[in-house]
Amino acid sequence: MRRPPARTLAAAGTAGTGAAVAAAAYLIVGGLPGMLYAAGICLAAFVGAIAIVSSGEARPSEPLAAAPRPARWRRKSHIIAELEGELATTTGELEEHRRALANLAAQHERESHAARLNAEQLEQRIDRLEAERDRLQKLVADERERFDQTLEELGGGIGRHGTELAQLERDLEALIAR
Repeated sequence: MRRPPARTLAAAGTAGTGAAVAAAAYLIVGGLPGMLYAAGICLAAFVGAIAIVSSGEARPSEPLAAAPRPARWRRKSHIIAELEGELATTTGELEEHRRALANLAAQHERESHAARLNAEQLEQRIDRLEAERDRLQKLVADERERFDQTLEELGGGIGRHGTELAQLERDLEALIAR
């Protein structure tokens, strides 16, 4: 009886575990979100299984005798070196993100301060304009009152002059009539 290759077993295990986790996610979350989680998990498990199977096919098959296997420690040191390189890259990206975040925080602080100053200036200007409006309204009210008084005085004066004119006309008619 022939044993299946280790990659096939690993791919099958990955796909089976993904399906089990997807079913659990659907049962726990439920509804459309659970279905979406389950679909995503199944897709990830499927892609992982394909990657496991195809990684064995990507290598050219050479006879075992012709290519000696590298020593176990050489493989580990190679993996460690790759991981250290990825860690250095990630550390650099993280530092870049921290600088960008610090720049954004400083910019936010400057803009907040400018906005506060602008708001204070606008409030002061509004207060000045309201005070000017109140002063002008009082001035208009005072002028209207003086105008009304002047109009009353003129109206009374015109009435008196009208009476005096009427009296003069009567006197004049009386003189003419004599």
